[in-house]
Parts: sequence; C-alpha cells; structure tokens
Amino acid sequence: MTTFLTYAAIAVAVLLAAFVWWRWTSVARGARKRDERILTILKPLADELLAGRQPSPQAVAQVADLPHARVLLHRMLTDLDAAQLFPERHLSFEAQAEALLAYWLMHPNELQDPPAELASVAVVHRQLGGVPAAFHVLRFRMPDGHWAGRDWLLGLAGPFCEGDPPYGGPAGAFSRAGDKADGTDPEQLVDWFIGMVTGGAGGGGASAGGS
Repeated sequence: MTTFLTYAAIAVAVLLAAFVWWRWTSVARGARKRDERILTILKPLADELLAGRQPSPQAVAQVADLPHARVLLHRMLTDLDAAQLFPERHLSFEAQAEALLAYWLMHPNELQDPPAELASVAVVHRQLGGVPAAFHVLRFRMPDGHWAGRDWLLGLAGPFCEGDPPYGGPAGAFSRAGDKADGTDPEQLVDWFIGMVTGGAGGGGASAGGS
C-alpha cells in the first residue's frame, strides 16, 4: 500500500510539473505569436533604420498612434539608437497605460486582438512599499464581430511611479473577465489587483500579468 501511495504521489507531481511547464510554454508561445504580428507593422521602419536612413516623423507617428504597437516600437527605436524619433505625446503615463493594456489583450491566452477603442476612466493612487504609485483604469471594447462582444469592459495598467523610464518600468496590464465598465468600481478593481499580486486577496477566475 505504501509503495502504491508513493507511486501515486510521484505521478501527481509529474502531472503538476507537466501542467506548469505547459502553461509557461503556452504563455511564451503566445507572446511570440503576438509579437510576430506587431513586428510586421514595425518592419518598414526597421528596414529604413537598418539601411542607415531615418524614417519620417509621420511614418513613426502613424505606428505610434496604434496603442498595441507602442511597446515594441519604443523598444525597437531604443535598441537602434533612435529613441528620439518616438513621439513625445506617447511618453505620458496615460499613453503607456493604453499601450500596455492593448498589448496585453492581444496575447492568445487573453482576447487575441487589440481593442477597437480605448478611453481613460480614472487614475487611482496608492502607496506601494511607501512609494506613491498610480494605476490607470481604462475602458475598452473589441471590434465588431469579436467573440468577447461589444460591451465596454474595464482594464488597468500600472503601477506607474515618478522617475520610471518610459516603457521600461514595472508597470503591467490586467483585465478581469466580466468586468463591464458600467458595473465595476475602478478603485475596487485596483485594490483587488494589488491584493492578488501581493497575495493579500483571492482572485478566482481572473487573469493578470504582463504576458
């Protein structure tokens, strides 16, 4: 009987390890697929820069105006020593929040596509480890025909702290299934998120992170 229980425990441990590995690789695979979609948008700008030519401000702005492309655009321009081409208006915390949420929603484990519309709802301020931090709460809705429907939903991005490098701080994005914009309190959503991340609250049925 003892031997049977030992084998059973080993089998459970193996299955658990396999699930964790599948989940981790699933997130990684999904992130690659999402990034590949965005990189096709960035390729013309990258080709110009790698050829030693500077793309026009209009061409850069056209891409930066797409919230879901901003994160990788800023990273690409920085890596190619061309960060000065990134439009200043998209360096604000609000613009970064839009970008992080749209980028996160595109992950195949989330809504698979960027939102059709994004709008700021509230900025919620909290102290995190004694440091003032801001969370930007946004409402969004998906394109016509999307399986998630056309309701305005709520999401957030943060924390943003003074002095964080643009698109390089600790801020991530989060959206919880079923949180409609007209029925969810932004402050409660932020507190729920902080509690979940710090282990101070439960979060059954939610998804979070910066995948």
